[in-house]
Amino acid sequence: MKIYVNGENLAESAHAGKRILIDTMILCYAHDNLSPHNTEASLIMKASIKGIINAHLTYQNLAEFYSVITGKRVEQPVPPAQAARLCRLYGGCVNIKILPPTEEAYGEAFDASGERQTKGGDIFDAILAYTAKGRVDSIWTSNVSHFEPYTFLEHENPLTWSWEEKKDP
Repeated sequence: MKIYVNGENLAESAHAGKRILIDTMILCYAHDNLSPHNTEASLIMKASIKGIINAHLTYQNLAEFYSVITGKRVEQPVPPAQAARLCRLYGGCVNIKILPPTEEAYGEAFDASGERQTKGGDIFDAILAYTAKGRVDSIWTSNVSHFEPYTFLEHENPLTWSWEEKKDP
């Protein structure tokens, strides 16, 4: 099986050469069968697991994923034991790299958030961006506007692209 994005084999596309941070909601959509983005997100995660793309996650992503899929933000929440297994599987996947947080990244995020007057939960996007700074090329997110202030990090919404899986000829 091969995964195609916008009609091009993903393994041969420009995306295959990028270091990509997968944002939390893509993980959530991949495990929410009722999501209108389930198909695209599932193929993104399949490509990540297979090593077709150079995918990265953070522990923050995994904690947010657990919170969302076990809570009221999805119509059919996942049982906590299943969510915990999924987090451990993603965290231990050979082809998905985990970006551990650093004290420097948190410091930069706090400084930038203070300067920008960041409020509420938006601090988590700042922490994610600064954790990724210099370690990935792009963040794949459904919330592109959340990452616009972080010009050091390319941000793309892969859920707007055409995704499909085809059998090998």
